[in-house]
Amino acid sequence: MDNQFPYEDPMDVNFSGINRRTIQKVAARFIHQQQQGKFPGGQLVARQHDKVILKLNCGIARGWHSNSSPLLEVEASTPFAVYSTGKPMAATVIALLESQGTLDIHTTVAKVLPEFSGLGRDKITIEDVLTHRAGIILSDLIHNHKIWGNNGAVWQHLLKTPPRYPRGTFAYMPGEYGIILDQLVRRLTGESIATTFHQQLAVPLGLNNIQFGLGTHQLDELAWAYWLGKPRYMIAEMDVADRFEEKNNDPAVFSAGNPAFSMTADAANLAAFYEFLANGGKTRDGTQLIDMQLIKRYTTRQIAGWNKSVKTHLSLGYGFMLGTATPSFFGWWGSSLCFGHPGMFSSLAFADYKTGLSMAIITNGNRSMSDFFFRMVPLIHAMRKAC
Repeated sequence: MDNQFPYEDPMDVNFSGINRRTIQKVAARFIHQQQQGKFPGGQLVARQHDKVILKLNCGIARGWHSNSSPLLEVEASTPFAVYSTGKPMAATVIALLESQGTLDIHTTVAKVLPEFSGLGRDKITIEDVLTHRAGIILSDLIHNHKIWGNNGAVWQHLLKTPPRYPRGTFAYMPGEYGIILDQLVRRLTGESIATTFHQQLAVPLGLNNIQFGLGTHQLDELAWAYWLGKPRYMIAEMDVADRFEEKNNDPAVFSAGNPAFSMTADAANLAAFYEFLANGGKTRDGTQLIDMQLIKRYTTRQIAGWNKSVKTHLSLGYGFMLGTATPSFFGWWGSSLCFGHPGMFSSLAFADYKTGLSMAIITNGNRSMSDFFFRMVPLIHAMRKAC
Protein backbone atom coordinates (compact mmCIF):
# COMPACT_ATOMS: atom_id res chain seq x y z
CA MET A 1 0.00 0.00 0.00
CA ASP A 2 2.83 2.41 0.79
CA ASN A 3 3.67 4.78 -2.05
CA GLN A 4 0.56 3.87 -4.02
CA PHE A 5 -2.17 6.47 -4.52
CA PRO A 6 -3.50 7.87 -2.25
CA TYR A 7 -0.90 6.60 0.24
CA GLU A 8 2.21 7.92 -1.51
CA ASP A 9 5.26 8.87 0.50
CA PRO A 10 5.74 12.63 0.87
CA MET A 11 7.65 14.37 -1.90
CA ASP A 12 11.06 15.89 -1.23
CA VAL A 13 10.04 19.36 -0.16
CA ASN A 14 13.55 20.68 -0.75
CA PHE A 15 12.62 21.04 -4.42
CA SER A 16 8.97 21.94 -4.12
CA GLY A 17 9.02 25.57 -3.05
CA ILE A 18 7.48 24.61 0.29
CA ASN A 19 8.87 25.80 3.62
CA ARG A 20 10.39 22.61 5.00
CA ARG A 21 10.89 23.95 8.51
CA THR A 22 7.24 24.92 8.83
CA ILE A 23 6.12 21.50 7.60
CA GLN A 24 8.30 19.87 10.25
CA LYS A 25 6.78 22.12 12.93
CA VAL A 26 3.27 21.12 11.87
CA ALA A 27 4.22 17.44 12.12
CA ALA A 28 5.79 17.95 15.54
CA ARG A 29 2.79 19.89 16.81
CA PHE A 30 0.33 17.20 15.70
CA ILE A 31 2.36 14.47 17.41
CA HIS A 32 2.71 16.65 20.52
CA GLN A 33 -1.07 17.09 20.67
CA GLN A 34 -1.45 13.31 20.71
CA GLN A 35 1.23 12.89 23.35
CA GLN A 36 -0.55 15.48 25.53
CA GLY A 37 -3.72 13.40 25.39
CA LYS A 38 -5.67 15.80 23.17
CA PHE A 39 -6.71 12.74 21.19
CA PRO A 40 -5.87 9.03 21.45
CA GLY A 41 -4.90 8.63 17.79
CA GLY A 42 -5.00 10.35 14.46
CA GLN A 43 -3.87 10.86 10.88
CA LEU A 44 -2.80 13.95 8.97
CA VAL A 45 -2.30 14.06 5.19
CA ALA A 46 -1.62 17.11 3.04
CA ARG A 47 -1.40 17.18 -0.74
CA GLN A 48 -0.43 19.89 -3.20
CA HIS A 49 -0.28 19.74 -6.99
CA ASP A 50 -1.04 16.00 -7.03
CA LYS A 51 1.75 15.20 -4.57
CA VAL A 52 1.77 14.26 -0.90
CA ILE A 53 3.69 16.84 1.13
CA LEU A 54 2.96 15.52 4.63
CA LYS A 55 1.70 12.15 5.90
CA LEU A 56 1.43 11.19 9.54
CA ASN A 57 -0.34 8.61 11.66
CA CYS A 58 0.09 8.19 15.38
CA GLY A 59 -1.46 6.87 18.56
CA ILE A 60 -4.26 4.50 19.43
CA ALA A 61 -7.33 3.72 17.31
CA ARG A 62 -9.10 1.44 19.82
CA GLY A 63 -8.51 0.17 23.35
CA TRP A 64 -7.46 3.50 24.86
CA HIS A 65 -10.08 3.50 27.59
CA SER A 66 -13.68 2.69 28.47
CA ASN A 67 -14.24 -0.12 25.98
CA SER A 68 -13.16 -3.72 25.85
CA SER A 69 -11.55 -3.61 22.42
CA PRO A 70 -8.00 -4.92 22.14
CA LEU A 71 -5.34 -2.29 21.58
CA LEU A 72 -5.23 -1.18 17.94
CA GLU A 73 -2.64 1.31 16.75
CA VAL A 74 -3.43 3.83 14.04
CA GLU A 75 -2.10 3.00 10.59
CA ALA A 76 -2.31 5.05 7.39
CA SER A 77 -5.35 3.08 6.22
CA THR A 78 -7.18 2.82 9.55
CA PRO A 79 -10.74 4.01 8.90
CA PHE A 80 -12.17 6.63 11.26
CA ALA A 81 -15.71 7.83 11.73
CA VAL A 82 -15.57 11.36 10.34
CA TYR A 83 -19.26 12.22 10.84
CA SER A 84 -20.20 15.62 9.34
CA THR A 85 -17.04 15.70 7.27
CA GLY A 86 -19.20 13.67 4.88
CA LYS A 87 -21.71 16.48 4.30
CA PRO A 88 -19.71 18.02 1.40
CA MET A 89 -19.45 14.58 -0.22
CA ALA A 90 -23.25 14.39 -0.16
CA ALA A 91 -23.36 17.84 -1.75
CA THR A 92 -20.91 16.63 -4.39
CA VAL A 93 -23.34 13.83 -5.27
CA ILE A 94 -26.05 16.46 -5.70
CA ALA A 95 -23.68 18.50 -7.89
CA LEU A 96 -22.97 15.38 -9.96
CA LEU A 97 -26.69 14.76 -10.48
CA GLU A 98 -27.22 18.43 -11.30
CA SER A 99 -24.44 18.27 -13.90
CA GLN A 100 -26.14 15.21 -15.40
CA GLY A 101 -29.45 17.08 -15.62
CA THR A 102 -31.14 14.81 -13.08
CA LEU A 103 -32.20 17.60 -10.73
CA ASP A 104 -32.40 21.36 -10.26
CA ILE A 105 -31.53 22.52 -6.75
CA HIS A 106 -34.06 25.35 -7.01
CA THR A 107 -36.86 22.77 -7.18
CA THR A 108 -38.93 22.25 -4.06
CA VAL A 109 -38.30 19.07 -2.14
CA ALA A 110 -42.05 18.34 -2.26
CA LYS A 111 -42.01 18.28 -6.07
CA VAL A 112 -39.66 15.28 -5.94
CA LEU A 113 -41.01 13.86 -2.68
CA PRO A 114 -44.75 14.69 -2.53
CA GLU A 115 -45.07 13.19 0.95
CA PHE A 116 -42.81 16.00 2.20
CA SER A 117 -45.53 18.59 1.60
CA GLY A 118 -47.61 20.02 4.43
CA LEU A 119 -46.73 21.29 7.90
CA GLY A 120 -45.25 24.45 6.36
CA ARG A 121 -42.70 22.60 4.20
CA ASP A 122 -44.18 23.10 0.72
CA LYS A 123 -41.80 25.88 -0.35
CA ILE A 124 -38.59 24.35 1.02
CA THR A 125 -36.16 23.80 -1.87
CA ILE A 126 -33.19 21.49 -2.33
CA GLU A 127 -31.06 24.63 -2.17
CA ASP A 128 -32.54 25.40 1.27
CA VAL A 129 -31.40 21.98 2.48
CA LEU A 130 -27.89 22.41 1.06
CA THR A 131 -27.54 25.79 2.79
CA HIS A 132 -29.17 24.72 6.09
CA ARG A 133 -32.13 27.04 5.66
CA ALA A 134 -34.92 24.45 5.75
CA GLY A 135 -35.56 24.97 9.48
CA ILE A 136 -35.93 21.25 10.24
CA ILE A 137 -34.30 20.10 13.49
CA LEU A 138 -35.06 16.68 15.02
CA SER A 139 -33.24 17.11 18.31
CA ASP A 140 -35.29 14.31 19.93
CA LEU A 141 -33.57 11.67 17.77
CA ILE A 142 -30.38 11.99 19.80
CA HIS A 143 -32.22 10.23 22.64
CA ASN A 144 -33.24 7.31 20.39
CA HIS A 145 -30.06 6.47 18.51
CA LYS A 146 -31.14 2.89 17.81
CA ILE A 147 -33.62 4.20 15.24
CA TRP A 148 -30.83 5.80 13.16
CA GLY A 149 -30.18 2.58 11.26
CA ASN A 150 -33.80 2.37 10.11
CA ASN A 151 -33.99 4.87 7.25
CA GLY A 152 -37.69 4.33 6.71
CA ALA A 153 -38.58 4.97 10.36
CA VAL A 154 -36.37 8.08 10.49
CA TRP A 155 -37.97 9.44 7.31
CA GLN A 156 -41.46 8.87 8.67
CA HIS A 157 -40.49 10.61 11.89
CA LEU A 158 -39.25 13.62 9.93
CA LEU A 159 -42.45 13.74 7.86
CA LYS A 160 -44.57 13.88 11.04
CA THR A 161 -42.48 16.63 12.67
CA PRO A 162 -43.13 20.30 11.82
CA PRO A 163 -40.09 22.48 11.07
CA ARG A 164 -38.51 24.04 14.16
CA TYR A 165 -37.92 27.35 12.35
CA PRO A 166 -39.51 29.11 9.38
CA ARG A 167 -38.04 28.39 5.95
CA GLY A 168 -35.02 30.64 5.37
CA THR A 169 -33.80 30.54 8.97
CA PHE A 170 -30.07 29.85 9.00
CA ALA A 171 -29.97 26.87 11.37
CA TYR A 172 -27.47 24.04 10.90
CA MET A 173 -29.15 20.63 10.49
CA PRO A 174 -26.90 17.92 11.99
CA GLY A 175 -28.71 14.86 10.64
CA GLU A 176 -31.77 16.18 8.83
CA TYR A 177 -29.60 17.45 5.97
CA GLY A 178 -28.60 13.88 5.18
CA ILE A 179 -32.03 12.34 5.69
CA ILE A 180 -33.61 14.63 3.09
CA LEU A 181 -30.78 14.48 0.53
CA ASP A 182 -30.68 10.68 0.72
CA GLN A 183 -34.42 10.42 0.09
CA LEU A 184 -34.12 12.80 -2.87
CA VAL A 185 -31.36 10.74 -4.46
CA ARG A 186 -33.23 7.48 -3.86
CA ARG A 187 -36.35 8.85 -5.53
CA LEU A 188 -34.48 10.32 -8.51
CA THR A 189 -32.01 7.51 -9.20
CA GLY A 190 -33.32 4.40 -7.44
CA GLU A 191 -30.06 4.20 -5.48
CA SER A 192 -29.06 5.50 -2.06
CA ILE A 193 -26.71 8.45 -1.82
CA ALA A 194 -24.12 6.05 -0.37
CA THR A 195 -24.27 3.79 -3.42
CA THR A 196 -24.23 6.73 -5.83
CA PHE A 197 -21.19 8.23 -4.10
CA HIS A 198 -19.34 4.92 -4.22
CA GLN A 199 -20.12 4.01 -7.82
CA GLN A 200 -19.93 7.42 -9.50
CA LEU A 201 -17.27 9.17 -7.43
CA ALA A 202 -15.15 6.97 -5.16
CA VAL A 203 -14.55 4.17 -7.69
CA PRO A 204 -13.66 6.44 -10.66
CA LEU A 205 -11.31 8.38 -8.36
CA GLY A 206 -9.57 5.22 -7.16
CA LEU A 207 -10.51 5.94 -3.53
CA ASN A 208 -11.24 2.66 -1.77
CA ASN A 209 -11.39 3.78 1.86
CA ILE A 210 -13.99 6.53 1.88
CA GLN A 211 -17.67 5.66 2.08
CA PHE A 212 -20.94 6.32 3.83
CA GLY A 213 -21.07 3.48 6.33
CA LEU A 214 -18.49 0.78 6.92
CA GLY A 215 -18.11 -0.42 3.34
CA THR A 216 -16.15 -3.67 3.43
CA HIS A 217 -14.85 -3.02 6.96
CA GLN A 218 -15.95 -4.66 10.17
CA LEU A 219 -16.95 -2.42 13.06
CA ASP A 220 -13.95 -3.47 15.16
CA GLU A 221 -11.58 -2.27 12.42
CA LEU A 222 -12.87 1.27 12.85
CA ALA A 223 -11.19 3.75 15.19
CA TRP A 224 -13.28 4.24 18.34
CA ALA A 225 -14.74 7.73 18.85
CA TYR A 226 -13.89 8.93 22.38
CA TRP A 227 -15.50 11.63 24.50
CA LEU A 228 -12.85 13.50 26.53
CA GLY A 229 -14.84 16.55 27.53
CA LYS A 230 -17.23 17.63 30.25
CA PRO A 231 -20.17 15.37 31.16
CA ARG A 232 -22.62 17.87 29.65
CA TYR A 233 -22.08 19.79 26.42
CA MET A 234 -24.92 21.48 24.55
CA ILE A 235 -24.81 22.24 20.83
CA ALA A 236 -27.63 22.49 18.28
CA GLU A 237 -30.01 22.15 21.22
CA MET A 238 -28.65 18.70 22.09
CA ASP A 239 -26.46 17.39 24.90
CA VAL A 240 -23.90 15.67 22.71
CA ALA A 241 -21.86 14.48 25.71
CA ASP A 242 -24.70 12.29 26.98
CA ARG A 243 -23.66 8.65 26.31
CA PHE A 244 -21.45 9.98 23.51
CA GLU A 245 -19.37 6.84 23.04
CA GLU A 246 -22.34 4.52 23.28
CA LYS A 247 -24.24 6.44 20.62
CA ASN A 248 -21.47 7.38 18.22
CA ASN A 249 -19.87 3.95 18.05
CA ASP A 250 -23.20 2.16 17.63
CA PRO A 251 -23.58 0.04 14.47
CA ALA A 252 -26.80 1.95 13.73
CA VAL A 253 -24.77 5.08 12.96
CA PHE A 254 -22.96 3.35 10.14
CA SER A 255 -25.72 1.09 8.85
CA ALA A 256 -27.86 4.19 8.30
CA GLY A 257 -25.69 5.40 5.44
CA ASN A 258 -26.90 8.89 6.37
CA PRO A 259 -24.52 11.24 4.56
CA ALA A 260 -24.77 13.77 7.38
CA PHE A 261 -23.01 11.59 9.95
CA SER A 262 -22.11 8.07 8.78
CA MET A 263 -18.99 8.61 6.66
CA THR A 264 -15.89 6.54 7.42
CA ALA A 265 -12.54 7.31 5.81
CA ASP A 266 -8.84 7.71 6.33
CA ALA A 267 -6.99 11.00 5.91
CA ALA A 268 -5.27 9.91 2.69
CA ASN A 269 -8.58 9.28 0.92
CA LEU A 270 -10.17 12.48 2.24
CA ALA A 271 -7.24 14.65 1.17
CA ALA A 272 -7.26 13.05 -2.28
CA PHE A 273 -10.99 13.70 -2.65
CA TYR A 274 -10.48 17.39 -1.90
CA GLU A 275 -7.64 17.45 -4.38
CA PHE A 276 -10.14 16.26 -7.00
CA LEU A 277 -12.43 19.15 -6.10
CA ALA A 278 -9.60 21.70 -6.08
CA ASN A 279 -8.60 20.40 -9.53
CA GLY A 280 -12.03 21.37 -10.85
CA GLY A 281 -13.71 17.95 -10.88
CA LYS A 282 -11.09 16.14 -12.98
CA THR A 283 -9.78 12.67 -12.21
CA ARG A 284 -6.07 11.91 -12.26
CA ASP A 285 -6.37 10.67 -15.85
CA GLY A 286 -8.05 13.92 -16.93
CA THR A 287 -11.67 12.74 -17.04
CA GLN A 288 -14.09 15.55 -16.19
CA LEU A 289 -16.55 13.98 -13.73
CA ILE A 290 -18.28 17.21 -12.72
CA ASP A 291 -18.39 20.55 -14.48
CA MET A 292 -15.73 22.87 -13.07
CA GLN A 293 -18.03 25.88 -12.87
CA LEU A 294 -20.57 23.83 -10.93
CA ILE A 295 -17.95 22.90 -8.33
CA LYS A 296 -16.94 26.56 -8.10
CA ARG A 297 -20.57 27.49 -7.44
CA TYR A 298 -20.94 24.88 -4.70
CA THR A 299 -17.75 26.10 -3.03
CA THR A 300 -18.65 29.81 -3.28
CA ARG A 301 -20.43 31.62 -0.48
CA GLN A 302 -24.20 31.36 -0.62
CA ILE A 303 -24.98 32.45 2.94
CA ALA A 304 -23.05 33.85 5.88
CA GLY A 305 -24.06 35.05 9.31
CA TRP A 306 -25.20 33.95 12.72
CA ASN A 307 -26.33 30.34 12.75
CA LYS A 308 -29.28 29.86 15.07
CA SER A 309 -28.73 26.22 16.02
CA VAL A 310 -24.95 26.09 16.61
CA LYS A 311 -24.88 29.70 17.85
CA THR A 312 -21.85 30.91 15.94
CA HIS A 313 -21.09 32.75 12.70
CA LEU A 314 -20.76 30.49 9.66
CA SER A 315 -20.10 30.97 5.97
CA LEU A 316 -21.51 28.28 3.67
CA GLY A 317 -21.60 27.31 0.03
CA TYR A 318 -23.77 24.37 -0.98
CA GLY A 319 -22.92 21.74 1.63
CA PHE A 320 -19.45 23.19 2.23
CA MET A 321 -18.27 25.40 5.07
CA LEU A 322 -16.10 28.22 3.78
CA GLY A 323 -13.24 30.26 5.12
CA THR A 324 -13.44 33.97 5.86
CA ALA A 325 -11.19 37.02 6.09
CA THR A 326 -11.36 36.69 9.88
CA PRO A 327 -10.61 33.58 12.01
CA SER A 328 -12.26 30.39 10.74
CA PHE A 329 -11.62 26.66 10.92
CA PHE A 330 -9.18 27.14 8.03
CA GLY A 331 -6.88 29.75 9.53
CA TRP A 332 -6.45 32.81 11.69
CA TRP A 333 -7.08 35.10 8.73
CA GLY A 334 -7.33 35.20 4.95
CA SER A 335 -8.97 31.80 4.41
CA SER A 336 -11.73 33.03 2.08
CA LEU A 337 -10.66 30.67 -0.71
CA CYS A 338 -10.85 27.57 1.51
CA PHE A 339 -13.75 25.12 1.51
CA GLY A 340 -14.37 21.98 3.54
CA HIS A 341 -16.12 20.76 6.67
CA PRO A 342 -15.41 19.59 10.22
CA GLY A 343 -16.66 16.31 11.62
CA MET A 344 -17.87 16.20 15.22
CA PHE A 345 -15.07 17.77 17.32
CA SER A 346 -12.33 15.58 15.95
CA SER A 347 -11.83 15.74 12.19
CA LEU A 348 -11.65 18.23 9.34
CA ALA A 349 -10.92 18.13 5.61
CA PHE A 350 -10.61 21.01 3.17
CA ALA A 351 -8.95 22.46 0.10
CA ASP A 352 -7.55 25.92 -0.59
CA TYR A 353 -7.92 27.37 -4.08
CA LYS A 354 -5.17 29.94 -3.37
CA THR A 355 -2.37 27.50 -2.53
CA GLY A 356 -3.65 24.31 -4.18
CA LEU A 357 -3.41 22.61 -0.78
CA SER A 358 -5.81 19.81 0.14
CA MET A 359 -5.63 18.46 3.66
CA ALA A 360 -7.33 16.07 6.07
CA ILE A 361 -6.84 15.86 9.82
CA ILE A 362 -8.63 12.94 11.46
CA THR A 363 -8.58 12.11 15.16
CA ASN A 364 -10.76 10.16 17.56
CA GLY A 365 -10.76 12.63 20.47
CA ASN A 366 -13.81 14.86 21.08
CA ARG A 367 -14.10 17.58 23.75
CA SER A 368 -15.75 20.75 22.53
CA MET A 369 -15.93 23.15 19.62
CA SER A 370 -13.40 25.52 21.20
CA ASP A 371 -10.91 22.69 21.88
CA PHE A 372 -11.36 21.50 18.30
CA PHE A 373 -10.83 25.00 16.92
CA PHE A 374 -7.62 25.62 18.84
CA ARG A 375 -6.22 22.22 17.93
CA MET A 376 -6.95 22.44 14.23
CA VAL A 377 -6.41 26.08 13.29
CA PRO A 378 -2.68 26.35 14.17
CA LEU A 379 -1.96 23.23 12.10
CA ILE A 380 -3.99 24.38 9.11
CA HIS A 381 -2.84 27.99 9.20
CA ALA A 382 0.81 26.92 9.30
CA MET A 383 0.35 24.46 6.42
CA ARG A 384 -1.31 27.09 4.26
CA LYS A 385 1.48 29.54 5.10
CA ALA A 386 4.13 26.97 4.23
CA CYS A 387 2.58 26.47 0.79
